[in-house]
Amino acid sequence: MSLSSSLQNYLSDLGLVVPEPLNIEFVQALQERHVARYSFNSLAVVLGAEISLELDAISQKIVTRGLGGYCFEHNKLTFELLKALGYDVQLKLARVLNNNFEREAGRTHRVTLLTLEGVSYLVDTGFGGNGPIAPLRLDSNTQQVAGLDRYRLLAKGKGEYDLQVMKGEDYFTLYRFDHADYTDADCALGHFYSHKNPNAVFLKNLMVTLKQKDQTMALVNAELIIRNRQGEKKRMIETPELLNDILITEFDIVLDPALVEHLFIRFLAPILAVDEVGTRS
Repeated sequence: MSLSSSLQNYLSDLGLVVPEPLNIEFVQALQERHVARYSFNSLAVVLGAEISLELDAISQKIVTRGLGGYCFEHNKLTFELLKALGYDVQLKLARVLNNNFEREAGRTHRVTLLTLEGVSYLVDTGFGGNGPIAPLRLDSNTQQVAGLDRYRLLAKGKGEYDLQVMKGEDYFTLYRFDHADYTDADCALGHFYSHKNPNAVFLKNLMVTLKQKDQTMALVNAELIIRNRQGEKKRMIETPELLNDILITEFDIVLDPALVEHLFIRFLAPILAVDEVGTRS
């Protein structure tokens, strides 16, 4: 087996050794380490950077430079490594619902369907704070625990499945996918919408997330949200300097201070101004 330098760097950076024979434990370790090391974020989108879906460019951005990315980058990197190693994987696209069943949702999320020893799994390294840290079996209506979260895959008929996560006492539907065949050309369409359409959520929000087995760290516009087994804490980010410090210390992302100030003015300052008015009134 010979891996490209981009895939070998990815494998080595996560400290993984390819098993013989291939097993699901390797995939579990890959997914858990990936989401804990490489941030899911909208930085390139909101800064108007060119986002290539070529494998070498993705590996350079995520693995070498540590800048993270979003689903079309993260899940392609994971898919291509698993495929190169000999795993039976299929590219799938999903409609992000976030419990809103009324609005029309395009297929703007990429995931991987993996089959091993007759069992199918959903593998997703690019859904941020609500995403699973481990492969989930395609067992309909069976609760599965992954780190802090409880999930289930709900069969909807006609080959469709909803991925749901437990929030409070109820399940919350994250996205819906099916068994249709998709290619990188289909991903290019969803990718274009996700980082170019003014209505796309990634263009309207500053988001950075890292997810570990016992903790989720999420920067969402003016808030830093830390969730662990003790509960959830929120902290307002009130200055550009604090935003820069959080990006460096919590997410290991180093940006030019001028870019950080731009992000603060664009995404955080308006929220802080509204909060200040509300406090005064």
